[in-house]
Amino acid sequence: MSVNSTGVPLFAGIEPLDDMFMATMEEMDKEVENLIDIKDPVYQYLKKHNLIELRDEINTHVPVKLMDKPNSTVKDFAHYDDVDNTPQDVLSEAKFAYGHIVGTQMYSREELVKNSGKAQMIDLVETKTEQLQTSMTNHFSERLKGTQDADGRSMMGLGRIMTFDAACGGIDPTAAGFGYWNPQRGLKAGGGQFALATEMRAGLRRLTRLCTQRNDAPDVLIAGEDVYDAMQAWAEDKLRLNLGELKQSSGWGDFEMFDFNGRTIIYDPDMDAKTAELINFKKYVKVRIHRGTNFVLEPWQMMESKVAKKRNCLLYASVYVKRRNANGIITFS
Repeated sequence: MSVNSTGVPLFAGIEPLDDMFMATMEEMDKEVENLIDIKDPVYQYLKKHNLIELRDEINTHVPVKLMDKPNSTVKDFAHYDDVDNTPQDVLSEAKFAYGHIVGTQMYSREELVKNSGKAQMIDLVETKTEQLQTSMTNHFSERLKGTQDADGRSMMGLGRIMTFDAACGGIDPTAAGFGYWNPQRGLKAGGGQFALATEMRAGLRRLTRLCTQRNDAPDVLIAGEDVYDAMQAWAEDKLRLNLGELKQSSGWGDFEMFDFNGRTIIYDPDMDAKTAELINFKKYVKVRIHRGTNFVLEPWQMMESKVAKKRNCLLYASVYVKRRNANGIITFS
């Protein structure tokens, strides 16, 4: 143990502080059901609509069978006894690895000594909890909407699904026979772009029709500032409501998002200019999280080093897609 010049242990008397710290945390944990709440609009949308898949047992990846081959036995027959009993080819399989995110909430012995009063300790804990929540939100948001592929360390981002010709889940859409494994693109019949100022609705209608699979249309539009503002102005004009009333009726609070015409419009400050993405979260794009590490805070650990107390916030999650061409991206001119 470290000692000062008088021979008295540097952290003498820390035991009562340990007891006060644990008593304070137990009291605070009773009042707060979940200390870590991710303040990301896409995550909040998925959470509100119960679209996050929670699993008790998970593997290293999520396997997805791709229906890229028709069942060749479906034919017309004169008699049922003549049915084709030919075994079917095995379907292709995409694999989406889970990613790990961990954040640590730590308190040094020096901090405990300097904040030994109960009120001071509560302020310290609240500040560090908010710090952890903000950092987890920022990091998770970056990974959730990023363009990275799953690599066993980071989960795949939604941007990867929406990047045309990018390999996704181990499947390369540029390879022969996998051209369908791409997002749709909102282009005119001749390949030209729609103009945001005059053709926004036409462009989004075109993209929606391309993305609609078996009567399942995308339920979310994620847009950059200019497209979001144009959608907001159009919706307010049609409904004779302002955005505040639209958001209040949808229950989205201060998030830059609103529900309109059966779809949730979400503002993403990191989206490229004049760009928007249509995503079908209800059926084809999924976020799966291990129930035991769903932004869960571990019990407090007592440390022998200068870090007196610590606990980890854990997330083990995967983003995967079942049908990539049921989603699409549009860039206006």
